[in-house]
Amino acid sequence: MRNSGKAAIISILTPLFAFSSSGLAQDRARATDENSARPAVGRSSDWRTPLIGRLANGVRFAILPRKGNDPGVGLLMRNEGGFIAEHRAGERGLAHLIEHIAFHSPTTAAPDDLDHLKRIGLPLTFPAANAGSTSWRETNYYLSTKTTASSDLDALLTLLKDAASGMNLRTDAVDTSRGEVVREMADKKLGNQIYASYIGQVAPGSPNDVIDAQNSDDVPIASITTIRGLYRRLYRPANMMIVIVGNVKVDEVRSLIERRFGDWKPIGPPSRKTPFPVFQPNRIHPISFSALPEGRRTAFMTVVMPTPRPPSSRAIQARAEIMDLLVTRAINDRLAALQPSSSPGKVGIFIENGEQGHRQIMLWDNFVEDRWKPAVAGLRNSACDLATKGFTTKEWAAAKQNLVVDLEHQVAEMPMAANVEIAKDLSHALADGRHLIPPDELLRYARTMLPQIDGRSGGEWWRQQWSSGTGHLRVEAPELARIENTLSAIRSAANGPSTIPTCKYL
Repeated sequence: MRNSGKAAIISILTPLFAFSSSGLAQDRARATDENSARPAVGRSSDWRTPLIGRLANGVRFAILPRKGNDPGVGLLMRNEGGFIAEHRAGERGLAHLIEHIAFHSPTTAAPDDLDHLKRIGLPLTFPAANAGSTSWRETNYYLSTKTTASSDLDALLTLLKDAASGMNLRTDAVDTSRGEVVREMADKKLGNQIYASYIGQVAPGSPNDVIDAQNSDDVPIASITTIRGLYRRLYRPANMMIVIVGNVKVDEVRSLIERRFGDWKPIGPPSRKTPFPVFQPNRIHPISFSALPEGRRTAFMTVVMPTPRPPSSRAIQARAEIMDLLVTRAINDRLAALQPSSSPGKVGIFIENGEQGHRQIMLWDNFVEDRWKPAVAGLRNSACDLATKGFTTKEWAAAKQNLVVDLEHQVAEMPMAANVEIAKDLSHALADGRHLIPPDELLRYARTMLPQIDGRSGGEWWRQQWSSGTGHLRVEAPELARIENTLSAIRSAANGPSTIPTCKYL
């Protein structure tokens, strides 16, 4: 049951699905009465309607009953306020450090028990590569239990409550955690450097551009007093969410949550809410490059736009997700057909809907050494072709058919989905004011919607999306260091001979 901070390393092959999260969205849940709960609408053969509510002290909870194949339940504790809340001097990176300390620190209930959470929790849970993560906006703790026994779940909820409100931050526990975080930052330094360079160009001013907590100099030297101050500001009932997914009795689990978290009272007055930084389109230049010796070889053509507000209805959200999936399928098929001898994943499209605080559409090409010019020209031609011609009837029909097949496959795989992964998806959806739409429900929407969407409407949708943001062309390759005027060379490649003579990128 190890814990690990979330590294900000871009994954251009991240699968797109109905659970993308929105980093800018505020908590738009309807105000509820004391100790209230409400059902969330949803129809699925794999899980029943989740119960969503809020305790009198502000702790949010969600219980999603499902059978699935897991023998136990997925348990997640989410605390709002990650790196973005580190606004005092000397606090940079300490939200991540606190996440690690939670697995080592004794608590007020067990003041001499080092590694208290792990000692009690390990026998009750399955091992996992990560049991914690910290991002710019929240810290998560997630566990997979071995059984659905109420006593096991109660024991783990007790441990999480102790971590959230009762850590004594003993010096040896803090020092052990410092070492873990320092090593983790060192291991991920290159990836973080690559990502920071990228995001600083395509989305300047966004959270992962202005926050550098993953490379913190404060972690090794912060005093216990400073750490405790941030801990008490961040870990408060109003910032906390408990999510439980599995074959459980809803009323019984709700009672456990109330028993363990209902009497929690915050220490001190609430802290001010830190406004989320947003990307600044006026700072996005047309072209950028990176020539790090250890860097990757890839070309990106992106447009970045503000994160859309959460949809007003479940149906509207489903239609938006289906269009993203459908266009992604159509473009991926086209790009693969243009390079039939390339390995899977060399070229593709990625749509990110807010995880980093903005919506981004990206075309990429992972080229081999000294082949950056053809990669740039190929992306330019593909973008121009899509903008001017849209989709052919044949490729649009194939994309619709293949999307249905993809969704059918996901429906068949639903019982195998891990409870803890669904808990993560549900927590993101709740934090963003969105619905959690399971694959079988999304498939039903798709079967109704797809016959009504032809290639022309798909092309119009794409042109509107592509023109809604600020464009940027980025090339990353070590060999760019040999070029005297790199930006001019990239511009020439982008504006060279084209399959569409009237199309110029710059």
